[in-house]
Amino acid sequence: MENNSKNLSIIMTVYNGEKYVSQTIESILSQSYNSFEFIIIDDASTDNTYQICEKYSLQDNRIRLYKNKQNLWVVKTRNVLLDKISSDSKYIAIIDADDIAYPERMRKQIDFLEANSYISIIWSDIDIIDENGKSIGERIYPHTHEDISKTIFQKSPLAQPAVMIRKSDFDKVGKYNDDFERCQDYELWCRFFDQGYKIANLPEKLIAYRVYPDQWKTRHLKLSLRNTIKVQKKYIFQKQYFSFQNLFYFLAENILAFFPNSFILWIFKKITY
Repeated sequence: MENNSKNLSIIMTVYNGEKYVSQTIESILSQSYNSFEFIIIDDASTDNTYQICEKYSLQDNRIRLYKNKQNLWVVKTRNVLLDKISSDSKYIAIIDADDIAYPERMRKQIDFLEANSYISIIWSDIDIIDENGKSIGERIYPHTHEDISKTIFQKSPLAQPAVMIRKSDFDKVGKYNDDFERCQDYELWCRFFDQGYKIANLPEKLIAYRVYPDQWKTRHLKLSLRNTIKVQKKYIFQKQYFSFQNLFYFLAENILAFFPNSFILWIFKKITY
């Protein structure tokens, strides 16, 4: 299919994702909004991930496929991705290699950003599925910038694989901070917020977010919690952001960090979906 526009750049990193990556790629190629470039970097996978992605790239020239010579991990690879986005692109959408974008996701997010020029980041509520694609829950996020501002320093107000960002604003705020092996997205959203950019959430579910026991983000929840605390510590003691509610959440998370990963996962599931 001919790519007549680079108005939208969709970016995805993948590492040893052969089990789910076909579903993710097909969900992007099936979008009702079809004028985009889809940039994929395989982070030196040791399974058949690259071969699967290559098959799709040969069939659809909207895909630009790259492979790291060595495993750089997700943060550095995402920053490499950002360097490969076309200069004339207007929007950047993110998808993870085990999640599924619903067909109207890109169109609805672009329509919203076109109609609301003061918003820099838009995302959506999400369905949660297990390794077999079975629905196991949902996450409903605050929708307006004002509501998000009340809780952003308590927990991440959005799901990264549902995000679309104005490229011009991303260029000003800067890339992911590679000091954060986990929660690099949360650090970035707080940076956007702190620099005065407006963020919002579409009040509908536009992706299926996959959760399963052996994925990296599930096995390393304690590291995620420590990095969340690191981000919060940078902001919540500043006068303009201090509140007793923010302090309560901060102290509770510090206590939770002493518990086993299995207990943290149980609490996380109870609170988030």
